[in-house]
Amino acid sequence: MKITRKSIDGIVIIKIEGSLVTEHIKQLEKEIYTALEKMNNIIIDFNELSFICSAGLSLLIASHKKAEAKKLKVVITGCSEDIIKLFKLTELDKHLIIKNTIEEACLYISAQ
Repeated sequence: MKITRKSIDGIVIIKIEGSLVTEHIKQLEKEIYTALEKMNNIIIDFNELSFICSAGLSLLIASHKKAEAKKLKVVITGCSEDIIKLFKLTELDKHLIIKNTIEEACLYISAQ
C-alpha cells in the first residue's frame, strides 16, 4: 500500500494505492488524524484502492465521527464498484460522505 498526501486550498487529499489491510491502518490513521488536528477537511482518494479490510472500514467511521465533532468533513472519492458494493452491504454508504470525483468532493466541502 502507498499513501500520498497533498493540500489544495486548505483541503488535505490523501490518496491510497493498493490494498488497505490491518498492517497499514496506523499509517493512514496518523495521516487522517494529523490533518483533522490541524483543522483541515479531508478527501480520501480511493481511485487506486483495490481492497479494504474491516479495520479500514472502522477507521473510516471513526474518522468521520472525529471530523463531525470538529465541524469538518471527510469525503471519500474514486470508489470502485466493488468498494461501493461493500459500503452498501455494510450500510456505510448511509454514514460516510462519498462523491465520485475529487472535484465533486471539493465542491461539496466548499458549499458547507
